[in-house]
Amino acid sequence: MATFNTLEPRHVFGAKGDVRDNVHFLDETTVLYAAGNQIVLHHVESNTQRFIPGAPDAEGITALALSPNRKYLAIAERAEKATISVLDLTTHAKRRKVLSSAEVNAKEYVSLCFSPDGRNIIAQGAAPDWNVAVWQWEKLKCVAVIPARAPSQPVAPVREIKWNPQEPGTASLVGQGSFRIFKMTDNSIRPQPSALGKKDAVGFTAHAWLPEEAPEGAASGAAGDDRMEDAGVSANANASGSKDAAGNNDPGADASAEQKTQICVVGDDTGELLVIEDGEFRTSLPSPGPGSGIDCIVAHGTKGFICAGEGGKVHMYEKTDDKEMFRRVKTFAVPIDGEEGFGGSSSAPSRVRSITLSPSEEMLVCALENNQMYVVDLADCDILKEEEMVFELLSNPFHSKAVTGIDACVKKPLVATCSADKTVRVWNYLDMTLELEKTFVEEAFSVSLHPSGLHVLVGFADKLRLCNLLVNDVRAYKEFAVKACRECRFSNGGQLFAAVNGSVVQVYDAYTAENVGNFRGHGGRVKSVFWNADDTKIVSCGVDGAVYEWTPKEFQRQKEHVKKGTEYGCVVGSSDGENAYAVGADAVTKTNALREFDDTHQLVREMDTGVLLTQLAMPKSSKSGAMFAAASDGSVRAYRYPLTGEFQSLACHSGAVTKMTLSHDDGALFVASEDGCVSVFDVRDKDGASARRAGKEHFSEEVLVTKADMEETLAKTHALEMQVSELTLQNEREMRAKDADMNAKIKDLTERFQAELDGDKSRYEALSQTKNEQELKFEEELKASADSAAESAKATEEAYQKKMLAEVERYQALAAEKDSLNEKWDEQNTLLVERQERVIEELTEEFSAKLREEVRLREKMKRNLDLGTKESDEIVRQMEEDADLEIQELKERYELRLAEERDVGLRLKGENGIMKKKFNQLQKDIHEQKDVISALGDDKRALRNTIAELEKDVAGLRKELRDRDDTIGDKEKRIYDLKKKTQELEKFKFVLDYKIKELKKEIEPREQDVADMKHTIQSMDHELERYHKSNAHLDLTIQDLKHKLAGLQKDVVKQRATLSDKNQKIRGFQADLHATSRLVQYPKKLVASVNELYQKHVTAMDVADKSLDEDVQKEFARQRVFLEKTIENLKRKLKKDTDAHRADVARVLGENVALLKEVNELRREAKQARQREKAVASAAFAVGGSGVVATGAGGGDAAARSATGTATLSSARDTPRGGAGASAPAPTDIGLSVDAAREIESLRVELAEARLEVQIRDARVRALEAGAGLAGGGGGGGG
Repeated sequence: MATFNTLEPRHVFGAKGDVRDNVHFLDETTVLYAAGNQIVLHHVESNTQRFIPGAPDAEGITALALSPNRKYLAIAERAEKATISVLDLTTHAKRRKVLSSAEVNAKEYVSLCFSPDGRNIIAQGAAPDWNVAVWQWEKLKCVAVIPARAPSQPVAPVREIKWNPQEPGTASLVGQGSFRIFKMTDNSIRPQPSALGKKDAVGFTAHAWLPEEAPEGAASGAAGDDRMEDAGVSANANASGSKDAAGNNDPGADASAEQKTQICVVGDDTGELLVIEDGEFRTSLPSPGPGSGIDCIVAHGTKGFICAGEGGKVHMYEKTDDKEMFRRVKTFAVPIDGEEGFGGSSSAPSRVRSITLSPSEEMLVCALENNQMYVVDLADCDILKEEEMVFELLSNPFHSKAVTGIDACVKKPLVATCSADKTVRVWNYLDMTLELEKTFVEEAFSVSLHPSGLHVLVGFADKLRLCNLLVNDVRAYKEFAVKACRECRFSNGGQLFAAVNGSVVQVYDAYTAENVGNFRGHGGRVKSVFWNADDTKIVSCGVDGAVYEWTPKEFQRQKEHVKKGTEYGCVVGSSDGENAYAVGADAVTKTNALREFDDTHQLVREMDTGVLLTQLAMPKSSKSGAMFAAASDGSVRAYRYPLTGEFQSLACHSGAVTKMTLSHDDGALFVASEDGCVSVFDVRDKDGASARRAGKEHFSEEVLVTKADMEETLAKTHALEMQVSELTLQNEREMRAKDADMNAKIKDLTERFQAELDGDKSRYEALSQTKNEQELKFEEELKASADSAAESAKATEEAYQKKMLAEVERYQALAAEKDSLNEKWDEQNTLLVERQERVIEELTEEFSAKLREEVRLREKMKRNLDLGTKESDEIVRQMEEDADLEIQELKERYELRLAEERDVGLRLKGENGIMKKKFNQLQKDIHEQKDVISALGDDKRALRNTIAELEKDVAGLRKELRDRDDTIGDKEKRIYDLKKKTQELEKFKFVLDYKIKELKKEIEPREQDVADMKHTIQSMDHELERYHKSNAHLDLTIQDLKHKLAGLQKDVVKQRATLSDKNQKIRGFQADLHATSRLVQYPKKLVASVNELYQKHVTAMDVADKSLDEDVQKEFARQRVFLEKTIENLKRKLKKDTDAHRADVARVLGENVALLKEVNELRREAKQARQREKAVASAAFAVGGSGVVATGAGGGDAAARSATGTATLSSARDTPRGGAGASAPAPTDIGLSVDAAREIESLRVELAEARLEVQIRDARVRALEAGAGLAGGGGGGGG
């Protein structure tokens, strides 16, 4: 294997949607999920990724599981024998253990789960046996393997298996028609009876164990600890006594104290949820509606759970106290593919296959069946509505089906892909974001990006379309009649592109869209087309085993290599254009070949790759030293170049690689696969340096925008700007209106609060008086309660003294009784021990004697036996004939002795058994006596505890009595001090009352002066009001005169216009007269011209108008002189009145200023008096608040005076402004009197008379004008 490393994974666009529990949070910012044949650790904030590759010989990932401490990851992988890989995520995902067992009899595991302590793994195997396996993964030990269903039930699929996180010895699984709970031991799995009964017939799809909550007893006990403290002491004493007596705790009490409720929620394919509590079915939650099947459930803290599944719907349930236990509070749906992001798809929503919560449970990530990943924020889910819950893409929208085409451009960092999901997507491989997405009505087979990055070529079933990449759209603008084009490619310069139409390669001009030529010669479908660096050659290969080199200039085939029986999949050329490389399957030799051709297309090298290579990519630089290939098993290889057979392999996809391409700078490799993923690799040299250009400054940022789109955008911008301006004006108007309303409201509130303040002052005075009365009453009650408390304490002390004496007597009696019982039991115990010892000694002596006798007899018999043996031997030697007879006699004699010894032994055994029974009986009696003694000891300890508690109670009561005595003493001392202080304050109060009376006597004359000044100021205000009215009348008169002047000015304008017309006529008459004077030499023409001149310029009306105009002008001049004199007189009169009015106002202002100074002096003195009253009131408040009434009264008078002074000052300040013009308002604090109304009425009469006079004068003018007209008419007629 080669030691070089030329490829490094950088990013993956895609996910694997069919993996069980596919998504997990490693921490708050890192999400872990499967994509292709690898695990992606995606950092949400930085949009960066790390990778954990899958096993090279595995066929794909089927399930994931994360340990509770988030340190270990278990990956289930499909293979000939299903395997589980456990990795340590804290050591950069180093592969730790590989678990596999032949007993499972499956090629894959459908579900995994870690135990709560993370040391064991439970796995559910797939078909055909559907076995459950438990592993101690650190020891690589398979603990047990059992079938998922009972032996009496048929085999059925299982969907999910989970460990109870609160109970390490409990696991459960759900599947088609089954829900089972298992109890775990160290070496076995024991299935439990079904908790659902007949409900087992439905198809269960997911389940979850919910976290425990504290028992109700514990909660109530915690709430009542303070109330039950004293009772708890005695209860603990009794409990300790019972524990000592029994020797251990009560197991029933411990079980009830530690009992915890275990709740499991099970979902089925109809959307119904079943709640199981402590292994028994409790209730069912109905389905939210049709099409709401459940695929995944996750616990949401202690509040409830979240489930999701069919239709992309996510349901949130919260725990309740009713019989249903849970209530659905929210249902929100993941956006349909295209609603979120760029697309415009209208497809049905996809199923949610996996969900996970962040460690803080504020983020929820959903993995969909169509490979999409969405995230939603749950931090504010309690206050947001369902429609306000917004799903966002975790990173980018991914392809949901196989990717069929991929290509990169030169001027921009863009990669275009097309997929069987009918979308074309453009990715930015610097930012790792999706730039554009376009959904078409049919599937796209191939794609090619123009080098400029502004155009893209897409092949469809009916046509080949050339599209523009706009700023936010992919828009087709040219179509070509190439059906089912599965391979198309722009030339390196971008001026041409080649498209495969079956077995023909068609070349088009990219700018004129003309078909400049076709390459014909392949006997089968063309699979790949390659342009050399200078676009002078095209290399193609197909399923017919042919590799051709074409020249676009002459459209002729230059070189070829044909090998029948080979189906080529891809062809590339070297950077210098000399060699070509093709990959494919050779049906003749049954090998997968990588072939190298020289510049004459002769085969120079062929290698068996083992696995079918589907794609090749050749760097443009000859110094790269590598060529890249992709295989049908999803792996990507980097071959050493020139080819030596060495390669580096990376298993990154779970499906065959369909397309592969390099960036223009050879720094990035892009791989597309049938699993819907697009992988980005960094290409590095032997030293590990990247060839990719850094930064965005090397790429262009121009985008295409159509004129219509730009105009529409400008129009929308203008409309929005207008709307913003209108809204700004509207908001300003609303703000002004609101300000006015607020000012009015503030004024109303001020007045209302002032009234309330006045009422509160009066209530305060009443409450102060009530307070004084209550203080006296409470002092009396306190004294009475102190006396009663003293008597009660005395009685309590006497009662406790009696109780103590009784308890002491009882204690002494119990102690005496205990002593007597101890003495009695000690005597009995001593007697029993002595008697037992005597019996044991007697038995020991008796059996010792018997034993000694038996030993003596045995030794004697042994000596006799030895002697007999010697004698027999001698007799055998001497007398062989009598040996048998003597032996028989000896045998009989010894048998008799043996029988006797046996009888003696049996008798001794019987006696020994009797003695053992007696001994056991004595031992039993001794144990019983010890138990009695122990019980008496327990009673003694209980009595001692009771006595100790009573002593504690007595000590507590004594302490309480001492505390109450101290409290009563302090209160009596306080009462004495208060009485003494009250006497002193009463004396001080008497002195202050006298001073207050003296001050009131001094203030009363000054208040009378203030009232007189107020009356004077009021009369001045009335006089000012009359001046205001006079000014208003004069203003009206001036306004009328101004109107008349305006009318006269209009007449002047009209006269000027008339004069201008007359002058124009005169000039015309002069011109005609000049023309007539030229005909003086021609009498007839002159007469005709004069008649024509007369007919044209002289009429009766003109004559009459002339005479009328002169008279009217005279009258108009006379009237004008009269009116001008009148106006001058009125101006002089107005000026005189104004001067007089100003003098009066100045005089009044001077008087008002003097009065204000005097009022301010009075206010200052009143303020000092109020301060002295407040000092008196504060001193009196400590005694009883008797001075508060005086303070309140003083404050009220001062407020009244202040209000009066303020009103006067306001009227004085308003007076000059009122005199300046008629529009100034009258003072607001002076009402409209009868005299004022009469004066206004007289002004109205004068105004009517003036108007009547003006009308009379106008009538005279009109009469004069009419008379002048009649006179002119008469003169004309006489003429």
